[in-house]
Amino acid sequence: MELQPLFETPNFTIAHDDLHHWLYISWRGEYDCTAVITGCILILRHIELTKSQKILNDSSQVLDGWNEVTRWVGEAFFQELANHGVRAVAWVKAEDWPAQAAINEAMQYVSQPLADTFDDTVAACRWLENIR
Repeated sequence: MELQPLFETPNFTIAHDDLHHWLYISWRGEYDCTAVITGCILILRHIELTKSQKILNDSSQVLDGWNEVTRWVGEAFFQELANHGVRAVAWVKAEDWPAQAAINEAMQYVSQPLADTFDDTVAACRWLENIR
C-alpha cells in the first residue's frame, strides 16, 4: 500500500491509498462514544474529499470502549458511508477481546454497504481488491 496521510493523531489515522483509491483508517487505543463519533465524521469528510468508494478499516490495535456506539456504527454510520458512495468496507478486527466483541455486534446491524471482517490487513486488502 502506498499511503498518503490525510489526518493523523496518536490514536487515529486516515490515509488515502492512491494505487487502489481507497481510504485506510487506523484506530489505536481506547475510545469513548464521543471519540468514535468524531472519527466517523472525519471519515465521512475524507470520503467526500477523495471520492473513495472502499475503506480498509484497521481496528487491530483498538482496545475496549466501543460498546456504547456499536448499534450507531452498524446502522447509522454504515448507512452514511453508503449514502456517500462507499461500496465496500473491509474491517480488520481488534485483537482485544472486548473490542472484537463490539465490532462483531456492530456488524450485525450493517445492511449496506458490503462489509466483512478480517483477522489481518493482508486478507482485508485481498478482499477489497476483488470488489469491483
